[in-house]
Parts: sequence; structure tokens; C-alpha cells
Amino acid sequence: MKLTTTAATAVLACLIAVTASAQHAYIHFDTDGNMVVSGPFDAIIPKPQGARTGGPEHGSPSFLDEELKVSKAGYFGDDQFVTVQIETTNAGPGTLTNTNLPVYELAGEEFRARTACVDISQEELDSDDDPLFEFIEDQNVQIVPAVQAVQLFVTTDDGTGEGRILYMRNVPGGCDSMTTEFEEEFMAAFERFIASIRDAN
Repeated sequence: MKLTTTAATAVLACLIAVTASAQHAYIHFDTDGNMVVSGPFDAIIPKPQGARTGGPEHGSPSFLDEELKVSKAGYFGDDQFVTVQIETTNAGPGTLTNTNLPVYELAGEEFRARTACVDISQEELDSDDDPLFEFIEDQNVQIVPAVQAVQLFVTTDDGTGEGRILYMRNVPGGCDSMTTEFEEEFMAAFERFIASIRDAN
């Protein structure tokens, strides 16, 4: 899937949520830089070799009567990054669902996920004060002129908790230049990351 810059903000806003401080914490880093996930999910997410850590950030956004608790953290490189977000809601069972997303086989297991290539111009970044773009730029990650992205979703059985893993890598020549080889290597790298989580748990 390819998306132009006119759709970039909307797509990326769906892929990452930037949150403010709160009293809860579903993610923290241990002394080795590994993510420790708690709350609706319990897992260790190993730090990739050479990665920089970002976050964690915790927030409690609300929408009408619904209150969310969100924690997010990430690992960052010069031209790629992966973020992990854990979210819970006080709304009724089944509120959080991923059943409308396609199924991908990753590291020998099936997951609900979505993928996209998004063209992003420097002018768009310079003129846009969207918190999402500011968050990415604060991590010194090269995302212009495009990124390939995959996002994986896991929900609790009762639909009140959700975990998201987002992986993005810079596409140096833009989405039109992306080759099958690039996409295959991109997905293989993401699968290795998912396998490292499975092996650590």
C-alpha cells in the first residue's frame, strides 16, 4: 500500500499516539534497557543491539465517558524505530478490537496487523506542529522522504486492553522506489524482533 503526503498525517496519527504524564505505568526499562511490560500484558521486550531508548510516556486521555490509560516507549536507530504502546479502557467489554485487520504470519505465529508506505516531505515536517511528527523528530530518526511501516495489534480476551507494536524504516528514494527486496528485508527484520520477544518470554 502506498500513501501520499496528503494522507501521511492521518495515517501516522492512527499508527502512533503521543500522550502526557499520568499516575499509571504499563512500561518501564530495566537496567539493561529491556522493556518490561505490565498491566493487561506481562512481557519482556529485549533491547535491539545498538538501539537508543525513548520514553516511557504515560497518559490518561478521555473521550466523553471513556477514560484510557496509555503507556508508550520505543527503540530508535538513525533511520528506523519501533514503538510499543499499551492501552486500557474503562469502557465495556469488546471496546478494543482488532478483528477488522488482516492476519499476518510473523515468526511462526498469526497476528492482526497493517502495513503502509507513507511519503513525507521535509516541508510537511517543518510546517506541521503535529505532536506525532515532533515526537519522531525529537528522536533524530530520518523519515524523509518516506517510511515503510507495519503495526501489530494484540487485544485482551475481554476487549478492554490492547498492545501495539509499530516498526518504521526510512525509504530513501520514496515509496515509488521501494523494491520487493526492501519490503521483504523490512518484514524479515520485524519478524526477528517479534521472535526475540517470544524467545525472551
